[in-house]
Parts: sequence; C-alpha cells; structure tokens
Amino acid sequence: MVIGLMLAACGQPEVNQVVVTPTAVSADAPTPTPLPTGVVILADGVVKAAQPTLPLAFEIGGKLLTVNVAPGDVVAAGDLVATLADDSLQEAMASAALQVAQAETGLAQAQAELDRLLTWEPDELAVVLAEANLAAATAALENAQTSDAAAGNSLTAASVNIEQAERALADAQAAYNTAFDPGREWELNDPWRADYLKAEREGATRSVQFAEEQLQVARASYALAAAGLNNDTAVNAQAGVVSAQQALIQAQKGPTAAQVETARLTVTQAEITLQQAQLSLAQAEQALADARLPAPVAGTVLAVAAVPGTLVGAGTPIVTLLDMTQMEFHTTNLSERDLAQIEPGQMVQVTLKTYPNDVLIGSVARIGLQAEGVVGDAATFPVIITLEATTLDIRPGMTGRVEIGGR
Repeated sequence: MVIGLMLAACGQPEVNQVVVTPTAVSADAPTPTPLPTGVVILADGVVKAAQPTLPLAFEIGGKLLTVNVAPGDVVAAGDLVATLADDSLQEAMASAALQVAQAETGLAQAQAELDRLLTWEPDELAVVLAEANLAAATAALENAQTSDAAAGNSLTAASVNIEQAERALADAQAAYNTAFDPGREWELNDPWRADYLKAEREGATRSVQFAEEQLQVARASYALAAAGLNNDTAVNAQAGVVSAQQALIQAQKGPTAAQVETARLTVTQAEITLQQAQLSLAQAEQALADARLPAPVAGTVLAVAAVPGTLVGAGTPIVTLLDMTQMEFHTTNLSERDLAQIEPGQMVQVTLKTYPNDVLIGSVARIGLQAEGVVGDAATFPVIITLEATTLDIRPGMTGRVEIGGR
C-alpha cells in the first residue's frame, strides 16, 4: 500500500513528495528517522555474520594435549587454539634432521673426491715418494727371495746330516753286533784275545751311543730349519712391489676415465640420498606443525567440541570460530514490488530492537537471487546490507528495521 502525502499552500511553492512504502513491518519495530529521499522503503530483518562459521580441525589424528580457548574468547589470526601430543613426532623430526646432516656430509665428501679427480695434476713430490716406495719394495723382495733360498739350503743340509747320521748309526750298530756275536764268547777264555774283545765291545757300545746322539741332533737341526722356512715371505714382498708399481703409475698418470665416472655416480647417488632425506624432514616438520591448530583468521570462539586427553581424528572439528567483526543485516519481509527501487550501494539506516535509540549506517550489498517467502500476494526477497563499524555490541540473530531510500 502506498500513502502519498501532498502538501501545498496558497501562494507557496509545492513541497517535495515523500512516499513511504511499509513492507509488512511488524507493529513492535522502532521507527527510524526517515531518509531525505522521495521514497523510503521499510523492512524488518535480522543480523547475520558476513562470513559463515568456521570449524577448526587437525590435519592428523592423535591425543588432544591442550585446548587454549573457551566459548566467547576472541582470537587473532595465528593464535594457537589447540595442540596434540607430539613426542613421537619430535623424535621423528630429530631422526630426519640427523639423516639430512649425514646425507649432506656424504655429498660433500663425494663432491670433494670428484673435484680432486677432475682437477688432478702431477705432484712431483708424490712421484718421487712413489718411486722410493717401489725401490724399497723391490729391495724387500730380493731380501725375501734370498732369505727363502738360504732357508731352503739350510733345510737341505739338515736333511743330508740326518742321512749321514742314520748311516753312521747303522755302521755303529753293525760293529756292535759283530763285537757281541755269541760265537766269539770263546775269546774271553783265551788270555791273548780276551782283553782285545773287551776293548772292542766297549768301543762298539760307545760308537752306537754316539751315533744315536748325532742322529737326534741332526733331526733337531732339520726341524729348526723347516720351522724357519717361510714360503709366503717372497709372495708378500711381490705383492708389495705390485702395489708400489700401481701407486707410481697413479702418481704419474692420474685418475682414469672409469674412476671419474664412478665418482660422478657417487655424487649423483649422494644427491638423491640428500633429496630423500630432505623430503623426509619436510614431512616430519609438516606432521609436527599439523599437531598445532592455529586460528586461520580472527574471530570469536563459538564452540569447543573436545577436551584434553581425548583421542581425536583427522578432520574432527575441535573449535568453531565466527567472525563477528563483519556484520550484515538481512531483510526478512521486503516485497518484490519494492525491488525496482533498490540497487547495490544505496545508503540505509538500521535500528535494532536491542538499541532502539541508536541508528546504524549501512549500504545495500546485494539482493538475494531467490525469494524466501510470501507476504500477501507478493514474494519477499532478502536484501543484504553491509553495516558500518560501530562500538555497539552487535551479535548475530539480533532483529530490527531498515529504512532504504528509493531511487
């Protein structure tokens, strides 16, 4: 319904027309001061937060260690809201950091070896030293060969001595057998031959004893000669000569292409190992960071859904935030007949039932795309109004009336 108020006086100019269009306004709503326009549209509405509620959850599951906020608390962006127990995560990160340090050391060593091979130049001192080592190894080989030969000769001589001692013992034993032949016993009864036989038998006995002792000595000498013979002496010395020869060649010719390629592959493998270690460290650091739940934006804590000590899953809301710094006024009964008089940017006045003596200034942000109800035979569309900053404690759900100046 449109009520036109036309005022005119005789001899006076006509006053600007003011058309007020109430749109199913509730009877108990306060009456704001009319805007200085030709048409004022009135509508009831409700305060809503410009941003939706924001549930905060951990990216990982675990045991809830702390909750640092309570409903009604105001938090700033970045404030720590809650934490999970992170002992195992700390250990994992320390282990990953150690692996990175070890991989860095390995890469540095591999790179240093490759650089040494690539920048190799003959070192006169190293060549002289290698030549001296080769000469010493050659002399050691000659000495070893001489020692082995002498030891071999000693063993041969000891073997000959054993053979001679064995023959001497055999001869002594034969003489002993002759002297003690039973058939010669009659000579003991012959005064002329008795003394001779006794002397022969005493000499044969001493000869056998002496021959046995000489055989024992010969055998002991052979054992000593055999123990002193070391067939590995010359072999080991020969290996030393070969090693010294290779060292001299290395000092004179430098690294081979195969050695350089091997060093390059070692560097590549060390780089891969370092990258893998760094990735593991980044994952460990991220897991540790995920055990902390910061507020992504400023807001007011609307609800806390868990207490310390409970196990929470990844994605389970712990705290719900609401940004109460950006408030909007949404009309609830504005008729579609008035939409043509409204456009974004229009200045409006809003009076809330909580603060009937305070007028809030705002502007039309947008018009809803879809009708939300019907009043009489007309549909109602929401008009969303951005409210300017105020010191009043405005909360979502407060109701009131808006005055919109028509075009």
